[in-house]
Amino acid sequence: MSLESKSYVDFLKWKSYANWQIPKEPVLEVSALNPLCGDEVKLYYQDLGNKKVKVVAVSGDSCSICSAALGFLYKNQSHFEITSFSTYLTERKKILEGKESSLFGDLEELSFLEAVKSHPSRHKCALLPWQTLLKIIEVNHDPRT
Repeated sequence: MSLESKSYVDFLKWKSYANWQIPKEPVLEVSALNPLCGDEVKLYYQDLGNKKVKVVAVSGDSCSICSAALGFLYKNQSHFEITSFSTYLTERKKILEGKESSLFGDLEELSFLEAVKSHPSRHKCALLPWQTLLKIIEVNHDPRT
């Protein structure tokens, strides 16, 4: 399976999984930029306590691959565990590198990652949302607590 076998409609559908409306209520936010291609991602989230966060919306100016990955990040969250942020990113990297992964059962996201796998220059696009999620720890949480 390749990126070419995925239609633009697939990427639009995957992008639509996320809430792209900037919240009106006060929330925390974190952003990241891929300097190689200009993709920019912003996550709006709530700190739920007990080392859990909920992403309430996303925004940014990014390619269809990055936007689709944002859609999957938003779709597959159920109060992200801060202690697992690194794992979320690592398991997706493994899939893109063709390594064994213990990643979840979202067959649609696995199909997306398999399509991106054969395009190493686009891996950063698919991983930027997950790297942005990891920045929540750097920006707002003391990793020792």
